[in-house]
Amino acid sequence: MRLTALAIAIALLACAGAEAQQRETISFESRQKGQPVQVTAEIYWPAKTGPVPAMVIHHGSGGVSDPREGRFAREMVAMGVAAVVIDSFKPRGVTSTVHDQSAVTGQDFNLDALMALKALGTNSRIDRAHIGIMGFSKGGTSALMASHEQLVAAAGLPAGLRYALHVPFYPACAIQYYQPRTTGAPIYMLLGGADTYVGTEPCQTYADALRAAGARIDVKVYPNAPHGFDGSRPYSIGAGENYSQCVLQQQADRSWIERKSGIMTSGADGKPIPGAQAKALSVCRTLGVSGGPNDAASRQSVEDLKGYVRRHLLGD
Repeated sequence: MRLTALAIAIALLACAGAEAQQRETISFESRQKGQPVQVTAEIYWPAKTGPVPAMVIHHGSGGVSDPREGRFAREMVAMGVAAVVIDSFKPRGVTSTVHDQSAVTGQDFNLDALMALKALGTNSRIDRAHIGIMGFSKGGTSALMASHEQLVAAAGLPAGLRYALHVPFYPACAIQYYQPRTTGAPIYMLLGGADTYVGTEPCQTYADALRAAGARIDVKVYPNAPHGFDGSRPYSIGAGENYSQCVLQQQADRSWIERKSGIMTSGADGKPIPGAQAKALSVCRTLGVSGGPNDAASRQSVEDLKGYVRRHLLGD
């Protein structure tokens, strides 16, 4: 009996060791409203030796959710790709930004995605030439903006370290640069045709501008799919901030104008005009957000994602 108990104990220790090898927590410095913050991410490792491709997964306004981020992480690991799930909220003491998107600003949230790449670039278990990023809603926006070369360079990433693939799920395309220059990596935007949280038109319009500037970008719209079409349950939040009508567009002279209100928010010198953005947002922002699952779009988007990963991260 004692031998049996000892064998069980050894087996349990071995399982615990294997689990520890397959999952790892990392941290990296980012920013929270001008102050440094240590952001964390969980790496889920596939059962492979040698440097492996990786997919960074960035959550949306509701935070990390196992039914979604966990499911996609498992899909990646099954393909032999390390899954890196960023948690941009917990280290900042935030649980959600649905009611207040400024709790974690877009600029800080987007920076997290780039700082994660910088951290992964020094990890010997990662194939630094084959790191992709995907994200949902707010995280979809960071997955898109991480393709913009000027933002990558401004974040201090070394030359030669760039994401190899960008897959934004239903992002907000509210910030649109004039003649935007991307890193050249492929971008696949996956949008819901019935999305009223961020809308579809802003991203389709910006995709045209990106393509005209030389980006490798494709947009797929899933018919009748709402925001969060890969989620587990429908939701409707009356007090949720809705910016689907807000689009800040950079002009040829480098000033910025909010499209609906026509208000200039920053001058050609790049300096914000005091009070202008708040005034513009008061015109274009509404309250009320909703979304929910769409089985057809959810299934197809997983298959589409796998195809992009096989093509650009695994080289199949």
